[in-house]
Amino acid sequence: MPNGIFLIRWDVVEGGMIYLKYPEDLEIPDPVVQQITISHNFTESYIITEEKNWNSVSYYNENKEMILVLVLSKYDDGNDYLEILEKFNQEIEKETQEEKLKEHLESMFLISLDAFRTTDEVISKLSNEVAFLKTREYDYEVKFNYITKSDHLSVKSKILFLLAIKDSASVEDFKRVINTSKKWLFNVLETLVKSEVIGYNSEKDFYFLKI
Repeated sequence: MPNGIFLIRWDVVEGGMIYLKYPEDLEIPDPVVQQITISHNFTESYIITEEKNWNSVSYYNENKEMILVLVLSKYDDGNDYLEILEKFNQEIEKETQEEKLKEHLESMFLISLDAFRTTDEVISKLSNEVAFLKTREYDYEVKFNYITKSDHLSVKSKILFLLAIKDSASVEDFKRVINTSKKWLFNVLETLVKSEVIGYNSEKDFYFLKI
């Protein structure tokens, strides 16, 4: 999660100096300020700075001669916040009053927090969906194993059941769960391939449903 945001201005005597920051109690080591200033070298550019105890993404506005820096947490990816810096850069192009810039700093910082929360929510949702799908896959496999133990289904049906719950399966996969002779298994597979119910990938040695 972003920790803060600040602006750097160049001073001919002091070098890079913090002009404005939000929040006010944001701690910024002076060596980092100088490093970011030197790295931009007065050239309009984006730079991601990752040190042992520092992570930030910055942009140098050549027209205003200012560097906008978004301070990130250790595990944030600076690339995720480039669009936010671009939006703020457009704002400082239009604004000269210090009070207005302070307001924009706070606004951009809050936007960066919203972007983090949105990204975090998406990742959390995807993780939950993956976990759910893995659980469903396991459930299907348990049910399939139960079905394969039944003597009421033919080898053909068991093959199709397996391919229905898996994207593909090898002969070894079939042999592990279908109790039949190798010869009969190959005969049934060959019949299904000829009838174009299933397909066979010779390069990767697996079977799949032709749907």
